[in-house]
Amino acid sequence: MTKPEFGTEPDISLVIVNYNVKEYLANLLHSVYRAHHDFRLEIFVVDNYSTDGSVEFLRQRFPDVHYIANDTNLGFGKANNQAIRQCKGRYTLIVNPDVLIGEDTLQVLYDHMETNPGTGASGCKILNPDGTFAPESRRSIPTPMKAMYKVLGLTTLFPKSSRFASYYMGGTDENTPSRVEVLSGSFMFYRTDVLQELGGFDERFFMYGEDIDLCYRTLQKGYNIDYVPETSIIHYKGESTKKENLRYIITFNKALYQFFEKHYSYGYSFFFRLFILLGIVVKSAASYVLTLFNKALRPVIDLGLLNLVTIIFFLYRYEIHPLSILQDYQPVFLVVNLMCSVFYLLFAKYYSLYGINKYSISSQVKAIILTFVSVVVISFFVRDFAFSRLVLVASASVLLVLLPVLRYMSSRYFNRSASGRDRLKAIRVIIAGIDEKTQSAIRKIRSEVEWNYEIVGLVSQDEDVKQEPIDDVPLLGHISQLPELVASYKADQVVFILDKVRHIDVLKSLSQLRDTPVVSKVVPNSLDYIIGKSNVEYFDDVPVVDLELSSLNAWNRFLKRNLDFWISGLGIILLSPVYIVQKLSRFTSRPSKMNVNIFLDSSSTLNVKFMSPPAKHKLINTYLFLLRVFTGEFSLVGAPIIKERQGRFIYYKPGLTGLRQLNEHRLFRDEEKERYEMHYLQSYTIWKDLEILFASLRSKQSMHFTEYIGDSSVASEN
Repeated sequence: MTKPEFGTEPDISLVIVNYNVKEYLANLLHSVYRAHHDFRLEIFVVDNYSTDGSVEFLRQRFPDVHYIANDTNLGFGKANNQAIRQCKGRYTLIVNPDVLIGEDTLQVLYDHMETNPGTGASGCKILNPDGTFAPESRRSIPTPMKAMYKVLGLTTLFPKSSRFASYYMGGTDENTPSRVEVLSGSFMFYRTDVLQELGGFDERFFMYGEDIDLCYRTLQKGYNIDYVPETSIIHYKGESTKKENLRYIITFNKALYQFFEKHYSYGYSFFFRLFILLGIVVKSAASYVLTLFNKALRPVIDLGLLNLVTIIFFLYRYEIHPLSILQDYQPVFLVVNLMCSVFYLLFAKYYSLYGINKYSISSQVKAIILTFVSVVVISFFVRDFAFSRLVLVASASVLLVLLPVLRYMSSRYFNRSASGRDRLKAIRVIIAGIDEKTQSAIRKIRSEVEWNYEIVGLVSQDEDVKQEPIDDVPLLGHISQLPELVASYKADQVVFILDKVRHIDVLKSLSQLRDTPVVSKVVPNSLDYIIGKSNVEYFDDVPVVDLELSSLNAWNRFLKRNLDFWISGLGIILLSPVYIVQKLSRFTSRPSKMNVNIFLDSSSTLNVKFMSPPAKHKLINTYLFLLRVFTGEFSLVGAPIIKERQGRFIYYKPGLTGLRQLNEHRLFRDEEKERYEMHYLQSYTIWKDLEILFASLRSKQSMHFTEYIGDSSVASEN
């Protein structure tokens, strides 16, 4: 990637308004550098009082950019005008920071404007991050009738209708070049003299609607506006302005009315204007109510199930017929239901169960357990509620299965774009782009324990690449084969290494994957982070070693020992019949045994006898292992049973399973394996053990210790 030329007589000026999206903006600037060709560029970044250190972050990486740092948020139009007045290029590109352009974008639009002197502005095809076409790529002026169709929801119901979806030019093919009336404010390629003649944006519009107004005034001046689909961009919509709050809804709909009032109110009666205003108000209220409904849906479902299960057990416990529930369900029962609901909401709030941990199984389990423990404790002090203990225990037992299962299903189908932090099943990732940085990217991704990524393979950007596996990650094929490879390897995500993959190929791949649930992300040239549709994941290059390991905390050791004691005791009871049958069978056949030397620390080992071969006697060996857990020599969740343990992590007992064991199949380097173990020791909680045990039970490799026994022991006949 060559650096563009910055001069006093630029060909193209770029104006970018930033608000707390420095990573996306850095990504955009990298894509601009790759698309500059021989153009002389002039780039303005207007920062609208970001609080994430945007200017310092960007100035270190892009010192040739002109920065305007505002001490307050001036709004989109006013901030753009600060730079537009200074632009000297023949053309000015107004572009959002959360955009990625193709290598041909500047060249295609420049050539189009040169050959069409009557065109004042042009835009290109805009793709959403999932590869789908963004309808705001080309729009019509929102006349009162078109606005009414949109307010009434007819545009959404009939997206292909030339009448009802005329605001988005419904019925027009997205790949057809055409004259349009409105371009998206996220990407507008203007003649600079036209833009400055118009005075830029109308600053009465704080945000939204100003692009419509600017295009309308462009048409009034007699200039054409063209839609040029020969090139395309990606727009990570709304990353600088989240659209789930009342302020956004009011601002957006206020802008629509401002445009109507400015350009159309003189030709319509007071009652018609009142009707339009009322429609916008109703639409705003409906949008806000829908947003609140979506936010409340999860807690309503959880509380509904919690109360339903509790009511069912009360009905069963006191033999109340469902048809007489209104008569026989006592008020004191309702108090218990109310206490359960209040405590659950409090603990859900504490564990961010409807925020950043909305897909977390462990947070769900914690909230349920603490809810019912709290109510049971109250019943010991308030005798009026003592009758409810059995009902509460039974309800908790059912909900500890029901709600986590619903959480798991929800995370499986709706959490594909997240990093996998709260998923039990690893996210399967294909990496696109092979060069000297690919190995570094692989190792960085693997080192992030909480991301829970499993790299299944690589795809090459060149058809003739003969590539050996990189850190045991195989080459699957060429980037043109991505749709087939995603389907064959059941990939959840595709991560593009932007330093090697052409942006045109990224855009083409997104279009090919648009009908699949796969999520696409990009890694910029710096390899500092991964950019997705709605999140940025930073690599942690320097792991912080916490000398105060939480696993050594006296309280955590006490809880862990109790968990081992009670669960292993239950397991011993359940597996005792299997062991007795095996003992009785010794009279007819004598199975072989093997001695296993397990290194506890640098100075001591433990000799344990297991049945051989391990795979054949998995249940018996599990029983023998649980006996050692019950006596405190082993732990249910702990260290792998392998010889390389010698001298490492003292007090870290061998375990039936563990965080490293669960991920062993995708860890290939010693430092990766050690990082998983250190992460477990640093961030240990009793809940983490429960989560690992649950994941192990559903894993095909649940009895990991048998594999290590077979690899690291010497069997001897007895």
